[in-house]
Amino acid sequence: MAERDIASRDSAGSYGAAPVRRSANPLSGGPLSLALAGLAAISLLFMAFPALDLRFAALFHVDGAFPASRLPGLVTLRLLGKDLVVLVCLTLLASLGAKLARPLRPMPIRASHIWFLFATLALGPGLIVNGVLKSFWGRPRPIQVDLFGGAAPFEPAWKIGGACLSNCSFVSGEAASAMWLIGLAMLAPPRYRPALAGTIGALAFALSLNRIAFGGHFLSDVLIAWAITLVVMLGLHRVLVAGPFRARIDAATESALRRIALAAAPALGRIAKGRSTDHRERA
Repeated sequence: MAERDIASRDSAGSYGAAPVRRSANPLSGGPLSLALAGLAAISLLFMAFPALDLRFAALFHVDGAFPASRLPGLVTLRLLGKDLVVLVCLTLLASLGAKLARPLRPMPIRASHIWFLFATLALGPGLIVNGVLKSFWGRPRPIQVDLFGGAAPFEPAWKIGGACLSNCSFVSGEAASAMWLIGLAMLAPPRYRPALAGTIGALAFALSLNRIAFGGHFLSDVLIAWAITLVVMLGLHRVLVAGPFRARIDAATESALRRIALAAAPALGRIAKGRSTDHRERA
C-alpha cells in the first residue's frame, strides 16, 4: 500500500502536474503542419534553384579557401555546440541516477521530458540525419566541390549518388543537434519559453552559419536539417509530452527505477560491508 502511495506521488503530485489536455497544447496541430510545410518548401526551393547553395557558399570562399575555419574563436564556437549537447545528455542521465540513489524521492527532471529529449536526439540528428541522409546521399561538402578548389562536382539537395562516400554534406548533423537544443525551450514553463527559445535559436543560428563559413555545409544542408529536427521534435512532443502517455511514462519510469534501486540495495550493502571489513583487517 505504501509503495502504491509513493508511486502516485512520484508520477503526479511531486511534479504538481495538471491533467493533460491535448486541445490546450500550443504545440499540437498547427506548428507541426507548419514545420512539415516548411520542410517541403525549403526542399522544393533548393531543388528548383540549386545555384542558391553555390552563391551563398561563395560569400565565405576567399582566395581559394574558407578562411573562417582557421579562426580560433569560430573553432571554439563549434566545440561549444558539441559540448552543450553532451552537457544536456549528462544532466538527463544524472536525473535518472538521482532516482536510483534516492529511490523514494521523485526524479529532478520528469521522465517524459528525459525520454522526449533522448528520443528526439536519437531519431532526428541520430538516425535520420547521420544514420541515413549523411551516410547514403553522397553529397560532397563545399570544400570538396571543384568550384571551391576540390575535386568533386557539385550536387544539389536531395540528389542521391554524389562523389562523397561517408560523412557527407547532406544534411548538417551539427545544425540538427543545435536545433535539437530548442527542445529545452519546448519543455520550459510557458513564461520562460519565448526568452529561452530566442536565446537557443540565436545560438543554433550561429553554430549552423559557422559550418557554412567553414566550407563544411551548404545553406540547404542547414535549413533542411533544421526542418527535419523540428518535425521530429514537434511530432514526438505530441506523443510523449503533450499527449495522454505522459503520466504513464512518468509513473512507469519512476516505478521501474525505484524497484531496481530497492532490489539492489541489499547487495550493495553487503559489498560495502565487505569492503569495510577488508579495510579494517588490513589496517
